[in-house]
Amino acid sequence: MLETIKRGYIEGYYGRLLSFADRHMLLAHLHDLSMGAYLYAPKDDVCHRFDWRRPYPEAWCTAFTAFCAAAKQKQIKILAGIAPGLDFNFADDGSDFTALQAKAAQLIRTGADALVLMFDDISDDISGFAEAGLTEGQAHASLANRLQAAVGCPMLLVPRLYADEIEGDHAAYAADLNQHLDKDIAVFTCGRTIVAETISLTDNAGTLARHMRNQLIIWDNLYCNDYCPRRLFTGPWSGRQATDPVLLNGTGLPETDQLILGLMAGRDRQELLSDAGVPDAFSAVQDCFWHPVFSGQPLSAPRYDTQMMLAALDQLLWRWKSPLAREWYPYLFGLRQDILLTDKKMEDERIAKTHTPVLAEYLMGKTHEKGRQ
Repeated sequence: MLETIKRGYIEGYYGRLLSFADRHMLLAHLHDLSMGAYLYAPKDDVCHRFDWRRPYPEAWCTAFTAFCAAAKQKQIKILAGIAPGLDFNFADDGSDFTALQAKAAQLIRTGADALVLMFDDISDDISGFAEAGLTEGQAHASLANRLQAAVGCPMLLVPRLYADEIEGDHAAYAADLNQHLDKDIAVFTCGRTIVAETISLTDNAGTLARHMRNQLIIWDNLYCNDYCPRRLFTGPWSGRQATDPVLLNGTGLPETDQLILGLMAGRDRQELLSDAGVPDAFSAVQDCFWHPVFSGQPLSAPRYDTQMMLAALDQLLWRWKSPLAREWYPYLFGLRQDILLTDKKMEDERIAKTHTPVLAEYLMGKTHEKGRQ
């Protein structure tokens, strides 16, 4: 089953939780793009991560069952994430493993095709593993093995050290996974950095890709913006290899995520924007919605024609009306405010009204400093 996973979508971000209507819409889009996987792992689903021991309520199970059935009809595999890493007790894991097995069994009963055991974004304090007589890698591998054996369902792993820039001994962790993790458990990686400018499993994919013998799948955060929620990225899907298995972590904006999945599928960007009804005026501001600032990337200060951009933003904000326009409104409006600030066209009262008090105090102080020079 895992060998068939080449492209897909990850609902794996912070701050947003899709409705099941949104998820069904994304399933249909994945089917249209011939993509075959949907990973359910939203950080803000309380039962997924924060309170992972809590069973999912009956109403959620009914909706998830229908979702999985619809996915099966479209030949899309549903991967269901469980994230116990915040507080799983490896030193005395009897009750915790029972809870984990029960949660896994519930997800399988409701229709999931595979489970993803997730240890991303947790503390780098590894002292608790010594109490259990294990290294961190041994503990994570052992738990994944035990859970797969207990529930009889395909298993994938998101390791804590899923990118080289995360603090930890990557070589030792990878060696332990290599030695102890069952060979049929695939492992996710982001590469050298959490948000990769370029990545392929044969080059520039970091420590896991160099050392692991297990199948690797790229978790791609190119368009994810939960770490910079005032920004939105719509540039080309570049720096990736067509032969690598890649799942794309989205934004939680369903209209936008359909667009970026189209980019991932190799569709022409201008045609996608046109088909989505994005006005030509967007070309005047698209450089501000291109790609993230990547770790280690040289920083530059490009020049902008702010008058042209303001004219374009007036059309985009006030004349463009669509579901996608509503998703993009706060980002477009935020850019307009930034231009007015940099052009010194925003009065203190307006700054105070439109920015948080902390930022407004800073901005007004900067304005007054320049006025005294």
